[in-house]
Amino acid sequence: MHAVENCTLAAQNLMLAARALGLGTCWIGFAQQWLRTPAGQAVLDLPAGYAAVALIIVGHPFGQPPGVARKPADIGWIGT
Repeated sequence: MHAVENCTLAAQNLMLAARALGLGTCWIGFAQQWLRTPAGQAVLDLPAGYAAVALIIVGHPFGQPPGVARKPADIGWIGT
């Protein structure tokens, strides 16, 4: 029922697990349309009725990017 959402969450977990192992990842967003083409499905050897959700590359990064300064969260509650 929520296959795409579940696959997206699995992709996020894969990326977080890779980071914990010192690996880098990148979700190749521009490939989404290609993954839906017959050529893209043929390269991945997807059976009929299956669809790829995320193309993620994993590798050893040259280094870690510096952290980004963040503002403190401004949290407000609705209701009483």
